[in-house]
Amino acid sequence: TMPTFSQPEIEVMRRYSDFLALFKHLVAAYEGVIVPPPPPKDAVGTGLMKFKSGGEEITPFIERRAAALGRFMRRVVAHPKLAKDEVLKLFLTTEGKLPKPKATGAGLMAKLTGYTEVDEFFDGKVREMDVLESELKKMHAAAEGIVSRRRDLAASTVTFAESFGGLAEAEEMPSLTKAMHQLSDVEAKVAKLHSKQERRDYYDFSEIIHDYMVMIGAVRTCFQARVNAYKAWQSAEATLMKKKETESKLTGLNKTEKLPQAAQEVKEAERQVEATKKAFDTLSKELRAELNDFDSQKVRELQQTMIDYVESMRTLQHQIVKAWEAFLPEAKAI
Repeated sequence: TMPTFSQPEIEVMRRYSDFLALFKHLVAAYEGVIVPPPPPKDAVGTGLMKFKSGGEEITPFIERRAAALGRFMRRVVAHPKLAKDEVLKLFLTTEGKLPKPKATGAGLMAKLTGYTEVDEFFDGKVREMDVLESELKKMHAAAEGIVSRRRDLAASTVTFAESFGGLAEAEEMPSLTKAMHQLSDVEAKVAKLHSKQERRDYYDFSEIIHDYMVMIGAVRTCFQARVNAYKAWQSAEATLMKKKETESKLTGLNKTEKLPQAAQEVKEAERQVEATKKAFDTLSKELRAELNDFDSQKVRELQQTMIDYVESMRTLQHQIVKAWEAFLPEAKAI
């Protein structure tokens, strides 16, 4: 539906390394923009995928990575600047190799070292991200625990249903045998409901929390890009000071033959100071807007995640109660 694409539907084949290359390009090309990261590479999961799938079977690892890459791409194309990128368009419309990204001084999980923040807004945001990351990690661990326990509950309920069905075969009273089989069927149905909820807990809750955990790294990359821009500006200021000192010494020594060159170097250094300061100011302004947008997006998405979770739990409980209420008259009729 985007106007930059001539066809409404395009299908291309891409490897995980292509997604990673796209991400690296976007980070390098848009300093100060919070670029959503792709899912991290899982060496163990990748090995299992190659061993088990044979290129055909959809393993849980493949399914989960595909879902994560889908969320990555939706977040990228939802960004007004990233969506217009020509390499992104190439990624989505062809199967050719992407151009190598330019080198950048900010790593994904960059830590701000050797720099003291003087801007109150950015200082507050750095601290806020540290706290947010810590709380997201706790929440993700709790969510993963719920997913694991619901998976176990579904498996245990299946075992119970099968065992109860086997017990029914040993009962001689026909009406009781029938009721026991019906109870076994209800338990099997409830197990399927728990299994569906486990998938919803994972994809619609746990993974969203994990995405924002990883996004903290993207925010820190932007912080580091701003630090690098500040250091470039300060380095240019130091160079200008040295050039001016050299010019002053030459003037004092009356070395007129070297003064034109020294004056030219001072002017060049002044231009460099102006350029690096402008780059720092521009990046700071853009990053400030990005952080505000990030906060708004985070609130909206986490709010919707909570609403979806509550509604899914309400639906689950309603379906379980409905299944048991339908069986109750049969049990009472024995």
